[in-house]
Amino acid sequence: MLQRFPATVCLCALVLAGFLTGCGRGASQGGEVDLKLARDAYDNGYLLEAETAYERYLQADPQGGHRLEAWTRLADICSGVLGDSNKAISLLETATLEYAARPKENWPLLFRLGELYERRGQRRKAVDIWARCLDTANGDAARIAQAQLRMAVAERALGKTDRAVDLLTRAEAKAPEVAFKSKVLYELAQTYALAWNWPKTEETLNRLRAVAGAPRDIQIMGVFLLADACEARGDIPRARQLLLSIKNTYPNPEVIVDRLASLGQRNESPAIAHMQPGGVAQDLRDAGSANVKMRRVRAGASDR
Repeated sequence: MLQRFPATVCLCALVLAGFLTGCGRGASQGGEVDLKLARDAYDNGYLLEAETAYERYLQADPQGGHRLEAWTRLADICSGVLGDSNKAISLLETATLEYAARPKENWPLLFRLGELYERRGQRRKAVDIWARCLDTANGDAARIAQAQLRMAVAERALGKTDRAVDLLTRAEAKAPEVAFKSKVLYELAQTYALAWNWPKTEETLNRLRAVAGAPRDIQIMGVFLLADACEARGDIPRARQLLLSIKNTYPNPEVIVDRLASLGQRNESPAIAHMQPGGVAQDLRDAGSANVKMRRVRAGASDR
């Protein structure tokens, strides 16, 4: 029977069979029944039962029409609920083999796989996976820009600022909408700050401030970084003015008070003291901490 299916599907079936054997899963009740059981369990929050049924579905129906759903939900359950990133990565690696000839479906699998590798600190592997996203984007500008942004942040964490600038510049050119363009510009400004290129940092942040309809949270973080840039080149009055302009809108006003009190008293810019990869979303989560004034730059990474 196996010769009737493509080699990659056969390989996927063998890998999944290994998962099921190792976990002691029960026998399949038939593809359609397993799929319904999986969906019902998932929708009602019974995720372990959903995991079992989705795995049975994949094994029972090698050419089923809902395998992408099954692979994706299994990876989410393993990584998010069970905390088993190894199994989630193995599942996605297998799924990307199955969909290798179907770029449209393979792209989100690859993108998620890159995220899992980045979460584990394997940024070089994540960059390689997201590079495969570029190869499977089929000219989709939004998908290309998304992959370029994630690659850039990871490359920056690996100390490759020139590479990060190139990727972000290309991502900006393909940015599909205002919110995404704003995020790219903010990351580009962060990257220039890491390279101590303050003229480019300011130029980029001024472009961000000129974007009509840019998300307010990104604009606020951009003003904070612009104040750092002004302080770095000795324009303390301008830095003070910028900080005062966001004193009532910054997520943690105490941070602004601390920054105002310490203006001109440091030898290094707080914008590039302790930067962590993760993008503007990480900045906003960190904004409630007094440590935010030390920002996000640690350029070294575990897998150079």
